[in-house]
Amino acid sequence: MQLNHHSDLKTRRSFLKATAGLCAAIPLTAQEPAPRVGLQTYSLRYEARKDLPATLALIRKMGFEEVEVSGLYDRSAAEYRRLLDDNGLKAISMMTRYDQLDKAVDSAVDDAGRLGAPYVVCSTLPQKTYMTDEEARSGADFLNSRGEALAKADLQFCYHTHGTEFAKLGDGTVFDALMKRTDPESANFEMDIYWIVYAHQSPATLLHRYPGRFPLTHIKDIRTNTVLGGLPRDVREDESVVLGTGIVDIPAALRAAQATGVKHHFIEDEAVDATQQIPLSLRYLEASIGRAPCQKPS
Repeated sequence: MQLNHHSDLKTRRSFLKATAGLCAAIPLTAQEPAPRVGLQTYSLRYEARKDLPATLALIRKMGFEEVEVSGLYDRSAAEYRRLLDDNGLKAISMMTRYDQLDKAVDSAVDDAGRLGAPYVVCSTLPQKTYMTDEEARSGADFLNSRGEALAKADLQFCYHTHGTEFAKLGDGTVFDALMKRTDPESANFEMDIYWIVYAHQSPATLLHRYPGRFPLTHIKDIRTNTVLGGLPRDVREDESVVLGTGIVDIPAALRAAQATGVKHHFIEDEAVDATQQIPLSLRYLEASIGRAPCQKPS
């Protein structure tokens, strides 16, 4: 799949150069250190399928020290951990399927333990299209029960938002109901700011409405003129663009995240040419944060 004019790297560099001063002029809050930025390994899925060790080496070369693991690519968790260690990478989070958590939660506990990942993220919940109130009720029960099982192994559990949770319900949304029905001691959330905006919601507003409930985020931007409000399956890969070149208010999301207890950000770039886009996104974040976002603040 070929990207359109947004894939012109000269255009991106010009944009970043022109806006770097603006980003630096938007200070983050000073209450807490800015969360570190890792990479969601799904961003380099095509490369990982061909050569996982080389892909992890590339992730480290880009400057990342932390990752969220999206799949093991036919390795055991122990083998994957050795590859991470060989490349100076740490797994902060492991994303896993609903089916594994439903039928073999002990295997998820074992995999996360072997990876050394303190967070486990449920990638989806059963839903036909947009989540209904009934699906949210059963989903909350599932998240609470699996979160309790994971907590016994000192693992923190989150559900990943996909933007399908925001159908109107009473004075709020289905997501509000899902949030209220989940026990923060057992289950919290990973906010994907792309999908939040895709669902006509504001990441900053949600972060402030539910402080402390989003320890993890995915940082992504949406191509200008993308039609919003559909299902994830409606989205093309080339609608994931370099941070700061799309319609998501990244600085507002970063400020809200720092003020409301987000612990870790992960860049997730779903474009085919993610290897070219990710370094530009990092430069944008460096201008926004005022330091290299992958490393610990000095």
